[in-house]
Amino acid sequence: MKIRKLFITMFTMIALVCLSACGVSGQTSMADESTAAPETEKQIEASGTMIYAHIGDQVLEIQPESNSSTDAFIEQLDKGDIVVELHDYGSFEKVGPLGMDYPTNDERITTEPGDLILYQGNQITIYYDTNTWSFTRLGKVQGLSQAELKAILGDGDVTVTFSLNRETQKGQGIGKFDFDTHTVLLNSGYEMPILGLGTYALEYDTCVSSVKALLANGGRLIDTAYMYGNEDAVGEGVRQAMEEYGIPREEIFVITKIYPNQFSDPEAAIEMALEKLDIGYIDMMLLHHPGKDDFKAYQAMEKYVESGKIRSLGLSNWYVEELTDFLPQVTITPSLVQNEIHPYYQEQDVVPFIQEQGIVVQCWYPLGGRGYTAELLADETITAIADAHGVSSAQIILRWDLQRGIVVIPGSSKPEHIKENLDLFSFELTDEEMEIINALDRGEKHDWYSREADMKIIVLNGSPRPNGNTAAMVKTFKDEAEAAGHQVVAFNVCKMNIKGCLACEYCHGKGHGTCIQKDDMQEIYSELADTEMIVLAAPIYYHGISGQLKCVIDRFYSAL
Repeated sequence: MKIRKLFITMFTMIALVCLSACGVSGQTSMADESTAAPETEKQIEASGTMIYAHIGDQVLEIQPESNSSTDAFIEQLDKGDIVVELHDYGSFEKVGPLGMDYPTNDERITTEPGDLILYQGNQITIYYDTNTWSFTRLGKVQGLSQAELKAILGDGDVTVTFSLNRETQKGQGIGKFDFDTHTVLLNSGYEMPILGLGTYALEYDTCVSSVKALLANGGRLIDTAYMYGNEDAVGEGVRQAMEEYGIPREEIFVITKIYPNQFSDPEAAIEMALEKLDIGYIDMMLLHHPGKDDFKAYQAMEKYVESGKIRSLGLSNWYVEELTDFLPQVTITPSLVQNEIHPYYQEQDVVPFIQEQGIVVQCWYPLGGRGYTAELLADETITAIADAHGVSSAQIILRWDLQRGIVVIPGSSKPEHIKENLDLFSFELTDEEMEIINALDRGEKHDWYSREADMKIIVLNGSPRPNGNTAAMVKTFKDEAEAAGHQVVAFNVCKMNIKGCLACEYCHGKGHGTCIQKDDMQEIYSELADTEMIVLAAPIYYHGISGQLKCVIDRFYSAL
């Protein structure tokens, strides 16, 4: 009997442009053009300020225009490089979102090759041919012919880093962790914290308190999802922390996800997330895992990026095969892929593949996940390294992730643990210690999202209610797992006779009088051959787990 993962308890949650000539205008402009100081324009001319566009190992030199739009752009560049993913439009330009609004100085012009153009206040383009429209010119590429410019820009998408420096600062490249600022630069041009809080299974009040504890202790990254049922709580925690602690919204980075059962109407799902969070915009939205209409849903998210309501996009539970198929179809490259990663399941083949695409990796279940955390934290190898550094096992594991270039979002409802999980920069693991932890890899996945599309999964439903939330979640799980290519066998154990069952104690003796005469446990045993995962679904209101399901667990342990 091959059972890689024996039990995973699943608790019930109540849930269920055109880019150039016809772009959608974004949010309110960050500055009104009438407020621009004329002397700033003169300073640009007098100081010889240049804008540089870094494309691979090529550097384009751009002479700025003198207008308030260029002033605002240079002001942002003075704070740090701006990275934009540009794609072809109309066979005459490369265009991409800036992620914020700038003042416009539009006039009807005919572009020339090399023109750097601001369109609709929130998109930037480099022209390699002519086009006539109402634009704001930001500058002009110097010293290149049209053919040379086209050759540098190349075919398809291109990542451009705009900077005031001919040489970009070391460590500021896409995907590079900055251990001083605790951030990473995404391919969308935004910086994201490299450690934060996962909110899976946190109910409303606990979630609000946990989010505030994170923000009060300096954390700035929060992960939620539609299926967690707590987006509204995350939003409430963020709003309270902003007011009570004086934290600017721009410092906080919130990730949420839409689930496959929302992919058929993604616009409604996105609007629901915006409404529940109620924090102005979403820093990053992910597809929760592959499913029918996932490309349709991603296309919808791309449109919301263009409008500024979502800033960056990503994927969750995508692996090499799925990414190889998916990435060529999209316009905006995902900024992040979020997968299960921990010392017992290290994804040593997948992580480098994702990072080589210029995409940041983030891990959920960094401490092993529910039912497995205690074992992982007690691992003798990890505890020995923790003792050597005078820190906890959890801190060692999270630091190991960071040194692999993996963003961490450990979940916790305890303020002391949340604070501890942020304290990862007072020590560093040696190369030898990193290798020792790398050697712990068992390929042991602790949740059902899997790149293996041929697993046999048994689902045991411990709820007596045929139309309850547990039954609905079992159905969703079964549908999605089967859609991913897995074989799923589901049993409603509350409708079965299990010899020796204690259900009378837990379920008030209803309907279990024939347990002694018949034992349906053999029916479950008959399906165990080649089973790789057993999922338990139980309503939270039956003493944590329903009595009939408890009997099945007892019998399994006895048999094993």
